[in-house]
Amino acid sequence: MIISKKELMPILVLAIITTATTILLVVMNNLVQTDETEISGKLKEKCIELMGEGEFTMLETQAELPREIQRIIIHEESGAVAFQILVNGYNRGGLNLLIAMNDDSSVRDLLVYQNTETPTIGTKVNEREFLDNFVGRNSEVRIVRKTSRADDEIAAITRATMSSRGIADAVNIAIHTYELLFLGGFYAEEN
Repeated sequence: MIISKKELMPILVLAIITTATTILLVVMNNLVQTDETEISGKLKEKCIELMGEGEFTMLETQAELPREIQRIIIHEESGAVAFQILVNGYNRGGLNLLIAMNDDSSVRDLLVYQNTETPTIGTKVNEREFLDNFVGRNSEVRIVRKTSRADDEIAAITRATMSSRGIADAVNIAIHTYELLFLGGFYAEEN
């Protein structure tokens, strides 16, 4: 069977268009592709706020981590470790935190990177006065509705109990993950 020029032309045009589109997509992908290990923009600003000036890199690990851990960030000069953790509050995935750790697995500092909780209620967990309750903690904490009566308890923000619990969940994940990776765990020899 012989294909005429008239029948071959649409196939040839389609092949040229497909090839040109593929080349264009590859070029565009290379232009916009970012290095996933580079810390920049808002994330770098927040890392500086949390751990001080310097260079930051993301730690790639083969360890099995909780699904809430988004990134493990290392401050190059000091070796400080921070976790970016996404947890549920009132909203699913409503709280995105950065939690810096001390060498003894206690919380060095933390901040809310992004909060999609209810404005003026759930966003109160961003306030320094509340976050400071978690600084220095090195064991699991829990949120209680009224006044805290035990060392492991922190009083919830009124009308923002679920958001308060989300912050505590993130802190607990950071403590446990730091212990897993750096205290007798995956990277213990390096520290």
